[in-house]
Amino acid sequence: MSTNTSRQPAVGALDQEAARAAISAAAARLAALLRDTEGSARPRGTDWTVGETAAHVSIVLTGFCAAIAGEHVPTPQQSVDADFHTRLAATNAAYLDMVDNTDIGAIVGQITAGAQRFLSLAAEADADQACQTPWYGPGRTRTVDCLTALALGELTVHGHDVATATGRPWPISTAHANLIVGTVCPHMAPLVIRPDAGRGSSLTYEIRMRGDGPRWVVTVADGKATVRAAGGRVDCVISANPVTYLLVVYGRMSTFQAMLRGGMTMTGRSPWLGLGFKDMFFNP
Repeated sequence: MSTNTSRQPAVGALDQEAARAAISAAAARLAALLRDTEGSARPRGTDWTVGETAAHVSIVLTGFCAAIAGEHVPTPQQSVDADFHTRLAATNAAYLDMVDNTDIGAIVGQITAGAQRFLSLAAEADADQACQTPWYGPGRTRTVDCLTALALGELTVHGHDVATATGRPWPISTAHANLIVGTVCPHMAPLVIRPDAGRGSSLTYEIRMRGDGPRWVVTVADGKATVRAAGGRVDCVISANPVTYLLVVYGRMSTFQAMLRGGMTMTGRSPWLGLGFKDMFFNP
């Protein structure tokens, strides 16, 4: 591992300018897609209709804007012991119950306005600003960098869901995939780790995006995940096409499918450990 770290960005650091441009483009693409979509259609592999999916994206953008602006974000009362998936699923369901998801035109307007406000707020904020995100748990905060990458992920992945449901193309660029996974995965890994992951053991993985994309190391031990810069001794190296990895991380493609298609490979001292890596984490 090189000892010269002066040129190496912090793990999960985001190119904010590129990410904001990507959000603007993704929001416009999603709006155009939704305007020509029947709201009652149901994307494969989800319990939500297209209308509910679109409403969810609008709600997320509103919540992220409030977090950056320091506005109060009401969240449903939940057990403090609820895991990440249970808490987030309950929060999503509660918010969806509060909004009308039948008027696609209105929701498109909300997504467009939400994306514009988010971009304005993110451009003025410090990338490392800690923003209150109570839907992730009591006292939880995320940085503006993390929320920006998550916002791009929501627009991109749910756009993929809607396009898949209606049989239309939704190309995802390598650059956009790298912006998402290169920040979301390192920042969110400690939150989305499953409580039983790595129980009684310590497993270390290096994640490498192909084509000189982002790299980082994750150590999983007794239900906790820690992240550091790439390099050093690891048990397993996971090399992946960035778009493929994005779909795997968000649960839209299985690890087995990714491997069959050549989009993901495992090497290192214990390559078989890569087969169960995704199963140790909830979707972000």
